[in-house]
Amino acid sequence: MNESQVRALFNQIADGESPPSRVDPQLALRRGRARLRWRRACVASAPVLAAAAVAVVALAVAAGPGRPGAGPAAAGPAAPRQFNPLIPYVSFGWLPAGQSLSQGVTSRTQVGMLSGSASNPLGWSFSVYARGQCHLTSSGQGLRCAGETPLEVATARFSKPAPAVHGHSAFWAGTNLVWSYARGGWAWLNIPVSFSTLQHDTVVQRQAIKIARHLRFGAATPPLVFPGQLTGLTGRWRISDLHYGAAAGVLQADSYTLTTGTSRFFPQVGDQGIWTNAPYVQIHPAPRRETCDPHDPSTQNTSEIISGYRVVVKRSSAGGRPEQEVCAAHADGLSVDILEFGPHPSANVTSLFRQLRLLGTNPANWTNNPIG
Repeated sequence: MNESQVRALFNQIADGESPPSRVDPQLALRRGRARLRWRRACVASAPVLAAAAVAVVALAVAAGPGRPGAGPAAAGPAAPRQFNPLIPYVSFGWLPAGQSLSQGVTSRTQVGMLSGSASNPLGWSFSVYARGQCHLTSSGQGLRCAGETPLEVATARFSKPAPAVHGHSAFWAGTNLVWSYARGGWAWLNIPVSFSTLQHDTVVQRQAIKIARHLRFGAATPPLVFPGQLTGLTGRWRISDLHYGAAAGVLQADSYTLTTGTSRFFPQVGDQGIWTNAPYVQIHPAPRRETCDPHDPSTQNTSEIISGYRVVVKRSSAGGRPEQEVCAAHADGLSVDILEFGPHPSANVTSLFRQLRLLGTNPANWTNNPIG
């Protein structure tokens, strides 16, 4: 999503009444992607994300009419304690005409999806949390959910009860429908209209309930496919979070973070924080004008040939921590960027690039296993 789309979203929200909620699954999706698309502007000074954060805070107000109780706990099977980032876990079963899945993020604690249409890339968005990540407030009038990092906390205050979703308690919270999808697990559906519109538009309300009731949890979903495979890594490395795009029914993973037992998260660096000793990997088909900017004055750059591909190796620092990056603008039709923070990485970016097997631009030739 680009800056104009982000601004358009918040202009749309600002035109309506302020919703009584801090929850914005679309913002969570953007944050997930921004955390993975680590370009220096996102780490050092992310004006778009900062503006988005300000807008969300400005829109947070006290709860509206109605004082819903917590309701009965969800019965039946328990929600998963953790998600597998390589498996989306949930999929849309029904969307309004013209809408389809456009992108998503996965992590061990949260899975998110965003729909869109040909005329509007900002549609319905959805987030689902693993068991134990969300807790009702002491008054039972709101919910607080933790994310993959300390900076990703979502809070909402319920405005009034909503129709139950498969027998589970549900509530309206601003422009969100919030419900317990399984024992110990909560889900959020963000509705792409203003708060005042949602209050009076029964058609949109019914659409929201229908989307929620047709979501498929834990069912077979299209597999994620990756345009590259890292070979020779030890079993201690795992993907902690991931972003994918959807095209022609294929879920194409384009960026992810690798973590190990020695990875550490530093929330005070930039707007989104950084992981150290945790390679950020981004691979996707290269736009025609893609460039690695070998003359970036803010970094120490060297051009090299690695595995037959011309790359730019960049070195600098972020928040006082060393930063190294290898970038290939056009490698077998793909754009590759690997970045890592920290003084003593377990695997430096150039060695990771040498271990990377690129699979071309045709998703039919991509792999379901990014670590071979």
